[in-house]
Amino acid sequence: MKQDLRKEIKKISSNSKINIPNHICINNLKSKLERLDEIEKILSIEKYKIAFIGTIGQGKTTAICHLFNLISDFNVSKTIANKSRNVIETKELLSTGAGRTTICEVILKAAEKTYIEIEPYTVDEMENLIFEFCDYIADKDNTQADKKIIISTEIERAIRNITEMKLRYPTINNEITKVDLAKEEFDKLGLEKFKKLALNNANLEYRNNNKIEFDNRKTEQEWIKNTFAAINNVELKEFAIPRKVYLYVSHDVLSGSNLSQFDSIVDTKGLDENPIRKDLQKYIENQDTICLFVTPFNAAPEANISKLISYHLTSKSKDFHHRFVTLVLPHKNEPERVNGCDGDRDIGIKIRKEEIQATFKRLNLDFFLENILFYDALRYYRDDIVKLNTDIYNEEDVQADKNDFLNAVASVVKRRQNILLDEIKNIQESFTKIKNGDALTGSEIKAIENAIHNIKDLRYLNKRVPSFVYKDFIDKYIEYYRTVYRAWNTKHAIHRNFGYYDPRNIDIYYDMRIIAEGRNEDEMLKKFTKQAKQELENILNELTSANESLKTLIPELVMQFNSFYDNFISEVGVKIQDEAIRKLSPQSEDSEFWTALIKEKGKVQLPGETYTGNVCQTLKHELETEQSLNIFLEIKAGQYWAELITKILSFFGEK
Repeated sequence: MKQDLRKEIKKISSNSKINIPNHICINNLKSKLERLDEIEKILSIEKYKIAFIGTIGQGKTTAICHLFNLISDFNVSKTIANKSRNVIETKELLSTGAGRTTICEVILKAAEKTYIEIEPYTVDEMENLIFEFCDYIADKDNTQADKKIIISTEIERAIRNITEMKLRYPTINNEITKVDLAKEEFDKLGLEKFKKLALNNANLEYRNNNKIEFDNRKTEQEWIKNTFAAINNVELKEFAIPRKVYLYVSHDVLSGSNLSQFDSIVDTKGLDENPIRKDLQKYIENQDTICLFVTPFNAAPEANISKLISYHLTSKSKDFHHRFVTLVLPHKNEPERVNGCDGDRDIGIKIRKEEIQATFKRLNLDFFLENILFYDALRYYRDDIVKLNTDIYNEEDVQADKNDFLNAVASVVKRRQNILLDEIKNIQESFTKIKNGDALTGSEIKAIENAIHNIKDLRYLNKRVPSFVYKDFIDKYIEYYRTVYRAWNTKHAIHRNFGYYDPRNIDIYYDMRIIAEGRNEDEMLKKFTKQAKQELENILNELTSANESLKTLIPELVMQFNSFYDNFISEVGVKIQDEAIRKLSPQSEDSEFWTALIKEKGKVQLPGETYTGNVCQTLKHELETEQSLNIFLEIKAGQYWAELITKILSFFGEK
């Protein structure tokens, strides 16, 4: 078909007189050809990545471990009926808990042998984390909420391990007491000597090993559990704090698992106050990745997930909804307790699924009902201990449940492929009509000329979007910075790293891009241009609805317009990101701006001043100096909008 399209394009292009109808035909066929190239690449994907994305503590890792057989039975001590008993429990091989357990993103892959690799933090980055921990310890007794230092549980645990300052809980006089060696050392040494001790204990320069292989001393499952926990907690002296962990699992461990049918499984870092993160974008935008947005049963779709999905699904041209799955994690009998299901689990799930889709529709989001999936990893286990409830269920029930879920994920891929195959058929039918079609009538050409005139009237965005609306941008970003990164030490860490903070996946330049674009259709640039966009859509839709021959020629332009518009939003956002990087350069200690922000820590404040107020004011002033980012946003929006209109006009052979 691609070869036929090229021949037809060449044939029409060789015409000595290229008029409006010929221009439309050529550009229509070129659009078809480009789309077929995209479809061909997608259909050639052999194995997909599966990325689990969700808020901290919602059960992503537990679900992954059970789905892909990364579980095993272990002897554990457990208190049952007020007595300590040794029991056998089924445990996940990856570290799980009530949230903030996994220190970084984890990528799982099937392999010939079992081993773990890490992508480490640099020595300088680890030094900064150690100093932040030391400041946190020094600040322990601070009772002022707005000045209190906060660090994440997983980072605190890692730093305590590498500095040999773990919390201990000895029993004294039959009472469990807490001993904080770090606090004791700080009280004894003072902050500067305490920092030197912590750095000395960490031996950062010797933490240069990035790979460890299964050593055959224990079972592979036990080795994975213990070694992964040690890597995750940074308990091995030769390993740095991991930025990413790659776990390669042998076929022996994966016996009965479906992991090998996928390229990899990605357990992303849990979402916190800022769900729209740069590190997630690569998975969301990559055509070879199915994104599973994890949400609890009763709160589905959970707020952070709604924000993240809303931001991306406003891009109508990218077919994200073909690869987006809402993964709902019920706990035990939650589906049976849904109103109106009369204790029937399947009915409860059906009701909840329809409620979730209704929520997406209220948010004006396109989401397939079939892409809302449910999985309860512990459904078949006892309540008192994590062990299969053999009085009711057997291993076949557990495996059947996993198979049903993974088949549903495979169906997402298959459904996407079928949609694309249908699109190929539609392209073929449209191409045949164009080849066999008659020349455009006089009235149709007149309708096109009128449309061109109306489209040209939309070229200048400033005629439809007043300047004052852009003046909110910096204020909106500053408020975002103030509230999302509310802990003052988080802001200080961002300042020390000149706008970035990798342990929390923070990139303030990317944040500015997101705020400028609009996190949904009712914010910033997406909101400002909504009416102008609708006017353009109406012009194009009127062409197709009122003119029979144009029904085969204009739909490609409508599809292209969605792509042009999404690119317009993205291009303006990227320019804002680049300009913010330029304005806040150099990203080093040579910058007076960054030095001023860094020095706000410990600075004596005048009456009425606060640390957050001062740094936000300094940042706001810097973004407003020279050419304000507000004005820059207005200029770039007008520039790229004009380019969008030019692209649409070129479809008709106009400029």
